[in-house]
Amino acid sequence: MNKKQIEIIKQAKEYINSFLKDDSSGHDIFHINRVYKLSLYLAKELNANQYIVALSALLHDLDDDKISKGTNRALEFLSKYSVKEKNEILEIINNMSFRDHLKGKSVNSIEGKIVQDADRLDALGAIGIARCFAYSGFTNRPIYQGSQNDNSAIAHFYIKLFKLPDLMNTKPAKLLAKKRVSFMTKFLNEFYKEWNLF
Repeated sequence: MNKKQIEIIKQAKEYINSFLKDDSSGHDIFHINRVYKLSLYLAKELNANQYIVALSALLHDLDDDKISKGTNRALEFLSKYSVKEKNEILEIINNMSFRDHLKGKSVNSIEGKIVQDADRLDALGAIGIARCFAYSGFTNRPIYQGSQNDNSAIAHFYIKLFKLPDLMNTKPAKLLAKKRVSFMTKFLNEFYKEWNLF
């Protein structure tokens, strides 16, 4: 990356922090930083454009309906800094979510596949468990109601989270996902033992 690109990434970090620093839904600045780091790791492994990956990862949740409805913050940022890769980045951001997947949308570039994988990886493992319960508290979703298809945090593991490994786009992400799901399975086994104590 050149000096200008590095400066724009620095500005993006400051910009997202102003919106997400107090988030309690699991889509906070720490989530963004993990997705950013995972994305750059995968970009290096797969020889992808690190600048597009970095900005897409940093901006990917700014306009997510789960945390802010009807905003165009990513577009505003990219326009303000005259980012020439604006269209590629917006294409990634606007098509990478699980909800987008359910609507038949997909990311086509290797950069998009990488950021999508990184975001999905952050929904798995120990962090994924913590984020699931944080979001459940944020939305008043119960912990468990005795079923794998109700509106509980535990049901969310089966309805969405355990489907993510099969949706990974890249080989390195598939390997990481497998390891993280193994931990989640152990957690659930212990959870059920404690839930059904007597």
